[in-house]
Amino acid sequence: MPENPKTRRMASPWGNLEFTPVEQPATVPGGASRDRATRRADGRPRASRAAQFMPFAALTGYYDLVREQERIVEPRHELTDEEGEELSRAIMQMRRGDLVRITYYDRGGYKTRAGVIRAIEPERRRLYLGDDMIPFDDIWKLWRP
Repeated sequence: MPENPKTRRMASPWGNLEFTPVEQPATVPGGASRDRATRRADGRPRASRAAQFMPFAALTGYYDLVREQERIVEPRHELTDEEGEELSRAIMQMRRGDLVRITYYDRGGYKTRAGVIRAIEPERRRLYLGDDMIPFDDIWKLWRP
């Protein structure tokens, strides 16, 4: 057997090993060039063909709906007359730019946030805390920290 000049020999505990690099043929079986074998009939690379098998969400929004169903809805706290009057006074004393802490009802539960009042619209009965719009009817507690 003729010696390949690229063959390497190494000593190992199992004896002498020979490594001969395998060269890729310029053509693939059938006579097509290697570049031609990596392309489809329409000229696109075969790798781009895999994009059609990417997973997609057939049920868009389904998992959000399931998470929404798992959420426990907290009942709304009805304000007494005294609490309502106290809240009205607190809202009337607040001004744009005041730092406040507010507890309000949002989508089935109460949230407590602290922030700066961006605007108060008494005629529309709503307050803007940062980017959030909070209706007066949803406010449970409002105070300055």
